[in-house]
Amino acid sequence: MSKTLRLLWFVPPPVALVAQTLTGAAGVTVSSRRNASSDEQFEGLVSSQADAVVTAMDNVMEWNLRDGPQDFRVVAQLERTTPLTLVGQRGRTSLEDLRAATILVDAPRNGFIVALRAMLAEADIGPEAYALECVGGVKERHDAIVSGRGDATLLGPPFDAMAIEAGLNRIATVQERYPAFPGQGLVVSAADMERLRPALSAWLHSLESARQSMENVPDSARQTLGMAGFSAAAVNAMLGATPASLVPDRAGIELLIEQRRRAGLPGAATTYEKLVDNSLRGLNRQTGDRFNDD
Repeated sequence: MSKTLRLLWFVPPPVALVAQTLTGAAGVTVSSRRNASSDEQFEGLVSSQADAVVTAMDNVMEWNLRDGPQDFRVVAQLERTTPLTLVGQRGRTSLEDLRAATILVDAPRNGFIVALRAMLAEADIGPEAYALECVGGVKERHDAIVSGRGDATLLGPPFDAMAIEAGLNRIATVQERYPAFPGQGLVVSAADMERLRPALSAWLHSLESARQSMENVPDSARQTLGMAGFSAAAVNAMLGATPASLVPDRAGIELLIEQRRRAGLPGAATTYEKLVDNSLRGLNRQTGDRFNDD
């Protein structure tokens, strides 16, 4: 019987794009749409308009503090890392130049901005030294800063390369400071896991096949991503972010917890075990890289 999974994401993760081209999609129908902000993702989950979201895994820590189910869990990691470039307007070329700057963000207390807030804190630049302006997801931030709004923002592929081509400065990358910084995860409500188990398990099987294809036959994946309209530079970044496993990386999530603590944000009093749920899949715990039938 066909299974349906309703997803929200900012942009399709590369592993999902490759999965669409593979035969034998395990009988799952993925109904996806782009969202404009992490708040939209949260509302989609709370209102049951979405079954799952692909998002920055840090969001789970803040979402579980809000009014709502407070039971969101990461059930898979779909990127090894999300390449994040800090870009700035003319005259903004270093972290020190972000004093008195307006930084464009998706949300001020969750998501990728937490990594930047931690970087700034380590450079002795406290939150009182800059302003955060909420404009939405990566596309919205790209469009805003290229149009001249704000002084700096974090962007991922392909929008980081597009912004630099448009004349913005490359200030730094999150990966330069935090090599273990993890990519986006698949997030669901714990209360919905049993209902979603068949569809989630089926899609994860497809994603695992795609992950192995990207790892073992990169030229084929490169062609798929190129045909999806991504530039060569963006494709290279996407393939470089192919996860070694769909299992959420412990070191990466513990880094997110530490970044939240360094930034002085609530939600850091948690653990990997509280954020991650492996119960949706029969995981081969010896190899740690395959999803087996439940």
